[in-house]
Amino acid sequence: MKVKGFIQSHKRRITVGALLLFFCAICSLMTVLFIYSNNQVRNEYRSIADKRDEKVEKLGEQVGELQKKLDHLPEQTAEKTADKVKPLVEEEKE
Repeated sequence: MKVKGFIQSHKRRITVGALLLFFCAICSLMTVLFIYSNNQVRNEYRSIADKRDEKVEKLGEQVGELQKKLDHLPEQTAEKTADKVKPLVEEEKE
């Protein structure tokens, strides 16, 4: 009887307390869901960034190889030009 009387006299306070407890539970659940989904998004972006880094590394290697080839071209061109000019210079000297 005392419990029933307590519930009747404090019905409004118990209802408000239960409602606030329910809202706290919903907030906790939403926080857990947000953290879980946020971690999934981070993992997706991490995998995308890893793929991008691999592509950048491959392109960097290709650029390095092309740079080496381009560095040798002026030397080859100069040697070819020198080879062509040497006979002409020798002819003019004679």
